[in-house]
Parts: sequence; structure tokens; C-alpha cells
Amino acid sequence: MKTIKINFSLLFSFLCITHLFGQNALSRHTQMQELPIIYLYDDNSVHFLSPQPIKYVDISSELVHGDLPLENMLRIKFQNDSLAHGPLSPELGTLTIVAEDFVSQYRLCYLSTFQANLPALIQLDPISSQPLEINRDLLTENNKREISMHILSKRKSKPITKKKDFGITLSVNEIYAVGEYIFLDISFSNDTKLSYDIDEFRFFVEDKKVLKTTNFQSIEISPIWKFKELSTIKSRQRNIYVIKKVIFPNSKVLKINLTEKQISGRMLDLNIGFDDISNAKSL
Repeated sequence: MKTIKINFSLLFSFLCITHLFGQNALSRHTQMQELPIIYLYDDNSVHFLSPQPIKYVDISSELVHGDLPLENMLRIKFQNDSLAHGPLSPELGTLTIVAEDFVSQYRLCYLSTFQANLPALIQLDPISSQPLEINRDLLTENNKREISMHILSKRKSKPITKKKDFGITLSVNEIYAVGEYIFLDISFSNDTKLSYDIDEFRFFVEDKKVLKTTNFQSIEISPIWKFKELSTIKSRQRNIYVIKKVIFPNSKVLKINLTEKQISGRMLDLNIGFDDISNAKSL
């Protein structure tokens, strides 16, 4: 569980970025009276459920405590001991919640008497929130998942390249380019009766031919996202891996390396040429 603390430097950076990149930043301001009101009462927690992971939260009042029990859920609560300092103003400032591509703001108010219609769970709506137009080329987690599901819904055609050994087949079905990302549609097949327990599944940009071991270059490319976690290959499985756009000369290849947990020595290497990368399909 993560506890929310006011980070003034992060808030300052966020406000500066919003000022520079937001639409009509100089001519459009959100006023307090325009914000939806959230009423807080003693011992009443209010939860906010986001369709995306919550990246940043700012609570402008020290009288309100907040934490993130889940990455997409925020919980706030009025501090009971605040009443010991005497009468309180009903205004508790603002609450700002920043997800991956939108920001929601609320006006917090203290309510001294209980009302049955007080909110308990509020669902954040990206459509009615302020969009963040920072890094337009970057895809959110939801974007990657939706694209991957669309790719997986397509029927597999003849693979671009494949490698079979030890009864295990590794196939690259298709390659897609989406903005600054490359989506790799990869299939795994096990024709043996022995399950294949994956130790590592890695990507490298390497020299196509090894002329001298002293000059051989190998650079690992770490996937930034995958549709699901695969630990065992039992029959036929399919997965999507996302890497940042990579450019390399024809003298090099993108190598996929699949290794099994010890003590087995079953290992497969599959090379993808630059022509296959450059001819990636668009979605």
C-alpha cells in the first residue's frame, strides 16, 4: 500500500508541462466553482476507481489523507484529529488525480452532519476529464492491450520466420508498427510430451556473421510490454511482445533467444532480418 505525500517539485513540473503543452493553456482555466464537489464526513472513506493506473495524486489540504491500495484505486479520508483544532472551514481545497492520459480534479468540502447520499465510490471517466496531450506518440497500457487483442483476433497466416528444434517451434507470425513501437506476434509450439519450462525469453541486436569474436557485437533489447506472462510451453500458445522502434543495418539481425530452465539444454535462437522489421504492417 502506498501513502500519498504532497510532492511540490513534481506538482510544479506537472503544472509547467500542462502550461506548455495543454490546449489553449493561456486562454482556458478551470475555476474552483467548475469542479465537481466531493463531500467528506468523519470516518467516511471515499474511493476513486480509475480505468488506468494512477500515476500521480495531489491533495492540497493536510486535513485529508490519501493512499493507493491498488495501482488504479485511490482512497481519501478526512482526518478525525483535525476537529480538535476548533471550527473548520468547509473548503478543503482540491484533489488532482493524474492517470496515463487524463487528469481529473475535484473540489473537497467538509460536511459536519451525515447524509445518506454521500459518495462511497467514484469512477473516473477519461471522456469527461481533461486529456493529457504530452507525448502523443506514447501508448498507454490500455492501448497496448487493445492493440494486442486486435492482433490476436486475426487468424494466423504463414509465419514470417520460424525455428524448430527439440520438438519446440518458435514462430514470428507477423510484425506491426504502431508509432514508436513494434508489436511482435509470436507463437510457441511443443510437440513433445515434456513441458518446456521457460527460463529466459530475450531479444538481441547482433551481427549477422561472426568474423572475429573480438569484434562481435550483441545489444540486448528489453521488451517494454507483453500481453501475458508465459512460464511453460505445453502445447500451442501465442503472445504479443512490444519493443521500441529499433533501426539496424543489414549486417545485423534481431535475434530471439528462448532457453529452458536447467538442467535441460533445450535452447532456440530465431533471427529476424531488418527487411522484415522495415516491412512491418500498420494497424
